[in-house]
Amino acid sequence: MQGLVPEEVLSGLEACDCHIHMKGSETVDSIERALDRAGLRGAVLFTPYPGLGTGHVMGVEEFRRSVEFGSRIQRGVEGRVAVFAFFEPRMSRDPGELRRLLEWALTDKELSGVKMIPAGWYPYEELLDPVYRLVDELGLPITFHCGISWAFPDSSRFCRPVYYEKLAAYPRPRFALAHICWPWVDEALAVAGKFLYAIARGDAEKCNLFIDITPGTPPLWRADALRKAVTYLGHRLLIYGSDCFGADNAECLCQHLELDLAVMKHLAGLDINTIRDIMGRNASRFLGKTLGA
Repeated sequence: MQGLVPEEVLSGLEACDCHIHMKGSETVDSIERALDRAGLRGAVLFTPYPGLGTGHVMGVEEFRRSVEFGSRIQRGVEGRVAVFAFFEPRMSRDPGELRRLLEWALTDKELSGVKMIPAGWYPYEELLDPVYRLVDELGLPITFHCGISWAFPDSSRFCRPVYYEKLAAYPRPRFALAHICWPWVDEALAVAGKFLYAIARGDAEKCNLFIDITPGTPPLWRADALRKAVTYLGHRLLIYGSDCFGADNAECLCQHLELDLAVMKHLAGLDINTIRDIMGRNASRFLGKTLGA
């Protein structure tokens, strides 16, 4: 990553990519090679969603196969990746069955967290209460899609930041709103500010809401969104992600890492310690563990 990014920024970066979609064809070796090439200390990988982007709704058996694949990858790349179960509430209208499916993924298969994209359902629906209670009991992280979505038809109306206020009722799970909720960046920061304000003395160490800066914001808006987020929330609640499709797609991982580092340094004017926290250190607080240590 020479040219765009000064060497003092790259030195000691220890980057962790918190938002990578698996295809289902990756191998342990191909993932490790890609992470090495991108210089990533660790990564959060989402289990495959069959037919992502086509309008297909994942079924129960597809979910089970997806989780089995993710579990094998997490064991094989032990300590360097955290695999999240891509969970689809439309698999069942039975809240009890939804809880049992997710409990199997998180306990029996030992996955590290949950990924969800509201599409055809809202984050505040009662159907999700057993899911949130389970994740609360386990103290695991959740990454939500937030903002405009290209992955599911007619999904953006379900992904407004204000719909996540309900998560304040669950104090233990750490959850991230991805894509800075673009184009509702200001609304996302207001919601995050509410969570931060609710914590005694505004202690960011205890806030359970994170902003995942994964693209969604086009380059023209990206530096402004990052400046706003750091100014209003501080940098401790921001985590880096690429949104690459394919955990072995080294070219994509490298490209996004380099571009975001350049935006942070040259356009947003962030200092080196802030950049290092966003790109890697904050991930440990979100995940509840350090990858690649």
